[in-house]
Formats: sequence, C-alpha cells, structure tokens
Amino acid sequence: MIRINRTLMPLLMLAFCLLVLDPVGEAGNISNRRIRPCRIEQAGAYHALAEISSKAGIPIGVEAVQPASEPDIVIDFPGGTAADLLNAFVAQAPDYRWTESDDGIVHVTRGTDHITLLDVFLNYPGAAGKTRQQIWEDLSSRPEISAWISSAHCSRGELFHGGEFKTRNGPITIPAGQTTVRQLLDDVSLKSGENYWAVLESPPTAGSCRIAILLW
Repeated sequence: MIRINRTLMPLLMLAFCLLVLDPVGEAGNISNRRIRPCRIEQAGAYHALAEISSKAGIPIGVEAVQPASEPDIVIDFPGGTAADLLNAFVAQAPDYRWTESDDGIVHVTRGTDHITLLDVFLNYPGAAGKTRQQIWEDLSSRPEISAWISSAHCSRGELFHGGEFKTRNGPITIPAGQTTVRQLLDDVSLKSGENYWAVLESPPTAGSCRIAILLW
C-alpha cells in the first residue's frame, strides 16, 4: 500500500489544481469546464489571470488600460466551473469583466476604456512554420500597428523576464488574409498552446502612453 506523508498533502493538492477535470464541459464551452481546487496568488490582475490560464487550462486574452495600482489577488478556489473561478477573480478585481468568445477563448477587459489597437485590421501576409516568438517579433513590422501607435502618440513597452518563449514555441501556421489584431493574438495563443495574451496600456496618470503587446 502506498502511504502519503500528510505534510506533502498541500503540495499534492496544488499539483492537482493544474489538471482540468472536464476539458470539454457539459455544454462544450469554456465556462462550463470543471476545475479542480487550486490557489491563485499574484500581485495584480495581469499576473493573476496568467496563473488562472496556466493552472486551469483556460485560454485568456486580456485588454486593459492599467490603473495606477492594482490589488493583490488571492483566491483559494474550492473547485467548480471555469466560470466560478473567473467570477472569483472579478470579485477581487471588480473593474474587470469577462466574456467567452465563439473561437474558444475568454476575453477579459477592464472598465469601459477600449484599446482600439485590437480592432485594427491587418492585411496579414501569413506565417508558415513560424514560432510564437517570430510571429510576435514580426508585429513591429506591421504598418497598420505602427500607424496606430503613431496616431495614438504611444510607444511600445514590454518588460521581459527571460522565459517568455522557452516553452510552447514550436512552429505554427497562420493563414494569410485580413484579420484584426485581436483575432491574430487569439489564433497564435490557441495554436501555440500558450493560451494567453495581453494588450496593456499605461495608466493615464503615467504622463506618456506606452503599449505592451504580450503573447505570453
């Protein structure tokens, strides 16, 4: 008989929360997926949503004009549906809301401010056998994105920790054609298996506009 040390039980429970009980859900949508108990603990909404996406296997795209400061998010999730977990997040960050898209990703937005960059149409040349990193790097050469950044008097501003592309960076293919920035980010995050993206704009109080386009 296998005996489990009681001191290891919290660690085992944490490992279990990485597994989705029902990856399809009763109705075949994300919000009905059954999620095991897990703990989410992060400083700020962006990091908390990234942890939710990773631990619960929920594809998430985030759009947010960031506040001057954000609360720490601590969720001891007892288990339930993906909707229950997302609602638990919103309970601690009430200026955020979430919706489920038809293409199988949850879009999370903050407040009523909309980042119109996500609506910009791209005449996308396609990406055949490119990695998530290569597709992200190519965004800087898209004239439509550059035009938006210029007209909005913004500059790009992403912060790196060094592990952004160490995993889930295999070659994928995105077909050529007209697409929005939002749809492109959805497609890349889903096809790569990263299942997370964010477009974040600096707080209005920052004095200058900085935009971060994150595919991690």
